[in-house]
Amino acid sequence: MPLANDLAAMLPDEPRWLETRAMLASSDAVVTGGNTVDSGFVVRVVRGAVSAVAVVGQPPPRSIADAVVGTTELTPVLAQPADAPHVAEALRHRSGPELRQTGDAWTRERAILHLRDAAVSCAAPAADVRLLSRSDPLEHLPAGLRHEMTHAQAFAPVAAVFIGGQPVSFCYPVWTTQRLWDVSIDTLEAFRGRSLGAAAVLFMTEVMRRSGREPVWGALESNQASLRLGAKLGFKPVGEIAVFSRGGWVFLSGGFTGA
Repeated sequence: MPLANDLAAMLPDEPRWLETRAMLASSDAVVTGGNTVDSGFVVRVVRGAVSAVAVVGQPPPRSIADAVVGTTELTPVLAQPADAPHVAEALRHRSGPELRQTGDAWTRERAILHLRDAAVSCAAPAADVRLLSRSDPLEHLPAGLRHEMTHAQAFAPVAAVFIGGQPVSFCYPVWTTQRLWDVSIDTLEAFRGRSLGAAAVLFMTEVMRRSGREPVWGALESNQASLRLGAKLGFKPVGEIAVFSRGGWVFLSGGFTGA
């Protein structure tokens, strides 16, 4: 995919472009709307439970609208803050019966991006944590989370905290670039509030550091629990992106069953 690779090389490897660069590197990337950063373009990835759309610059509105056709309500559309009004108009003013099927209830939120402050010392909570293996039991997980973890294992390492021989908290990278990875975590509801997610994040941070990658903590401005946990782990705000969604902001949805 020469075009996608060329476009990725034009974007700096920094938190605000993490998902976009990683999407462009995917063999499932579909690029429309333009062929340079200046002209603007849209990249869409739909791969199993992974589903996302990213807009760079201000490509033709129709290309933005077309990119969300056939995606689920859990598919986010990402954009830089300066381009967010253009994206909002494109999503709002779609035309034709095929586009109207996708629904019009788009919500725009700020996603705050964080990098970990190396000067902040954070001891890992005592926990039985290791990389999830294909032989570890997942039958106890809710159907959506089980699907998510099964899919995640196919393309990324997954750190898991075990209690009673069963994994109950998880951390893995959905997207990676040459030097960054995004933090995705989930803990079974019955085990929350015990710092298990923190243990999984710190373990995965060390695993990814071996390949020269540092974590990026992205959290919606409305998700105060995630923002507090990131701060507790030493993550500091470094920027933001705009996220448009019709449902939960997820790349690998806990509610996605493969249907």
